[in-house]
Amino acid sequence: MISKIMNSRADICLLVTRLIIGGIFVFSGWAKVADMSMTVEFFGSLNIPAFLAYIVSYGELIGGILLLIGLWTEYASIFLAVVMIVAICLTIPLGPQAFMTPLATLAGIIAILGNGAGKYSIRRRRMTSATN
Repeated sequence: MISKIMNSRADICLLVTRLIIGGIFVFSGWAKVADMSMTVEFFGSLNIPAFLAYIVSYGELIGGILLLIGLWTEYASIFLAVVMIVAICLTIPLGPQAFMTPLATLAGIIAILGNGAGKYSIRRRRMTSATN
């Protein structure tokens, strides 16, 4: 009984983590995609090639959606973790206030990567349906 309650609580916590982290990336990715010229300009000011601005922007948007629905979370998490590691490296010289947000976001991504999509996900639903 206690094991079932603990598993349920863990699945709910994982769902909430996916929704928060996925929501952050959907919002961030959409903001970048909605004003791509400004995003390319900003990336250029950091000496990052323009094509990477497109990859990161659409990657954040799509990766965030995948986290929200719980589909291909491992792939999305790996991509988003790389993006956050680069963001941390770029913001460390600016001090703790600048790099704490990407660091906290990376922690959420690592939690998702380590635990998978969880019970409340599209992937889990598909896997359960296939076995019945």
